[in-house]
Parts: sequence; structure tokens; C-alpha cells
Amino acid sequence: AVCNLAMQFGEGDEAEHGTMSRPFGVALLLAGVDTDGPEKTPVLYHADPSGTYISYEAKAIGSGSEGAQTALQESYDKSMTLEQAETLALETLKQVMEEKINSTNVEVACVKTDAPYRIHG
Repeated sequence: AVCNLAMQFGEGDEAEHGTMSRPFGVALLLAGVDTDGPEKTPVLYHADPSGTYISYEAKAIGSGSEGAQTALQESYDKSMTLEQAETLALETLKQVMEEKINSTNVEVACVKTDAPYRIHG
């Protein structure tokens, strides 16, 4: 599970166990699929620079994240289709980014429960 991977960051001898260490001062969004229950469920975790991680349904980080998070809280609904959620994410980025959105400054990745993740091209 994603949370187990997050818990292993920085533990043990890296050469011996092949673990990764979390860079200091970096916030991460980790998306994946939880397969531990009776059904596969999508999960999203935010790991803050201190290493604390929290599960979210929708989350914004980085420059402009306060305005983006407010927009997501107001507009995101768990019953949205994937296409609607992707549109909301891009519209939210468009509102808070100073530069125009294009393929060189924004990448969209999709994590589904029934298929491998995909980066839109």
C-alpha cells in the first residue's frame, strides 16, 4: 500500500534494503490504488516537508495552493466522473497559475483501479 511505502522512506540501510529517503523540504502528492480491502479503491496522500502524510480526496500543493485548495473544496464531489475531475483540476490550475497552461508546464496523470496509471500526452 502507498502508506506502507511512505512509512519505509528513510528506514534501514539504503544499500541493503533498496529503500528511498524522503528529501528534506519537499511536499509530495502520492496517488495509487489500495488493494487491501474487498474492493480496489483509489487513494491520494499528501506528504508535507516534515514527513507527515494525510489522505485526501482532492489536494493542491505548491504556489497558489491556498486558492486552489479552496476551489477544490467548493467544487469537488466524490460522485464526479474521472473526466469531470480532470477538467476541474485543469480549471483550478488555470485560475491560480501565473503563466498559461501548456504541455511544457503541466502534465496530467490518471490512476485508475482497473488499469495501470497513464500520463496524458
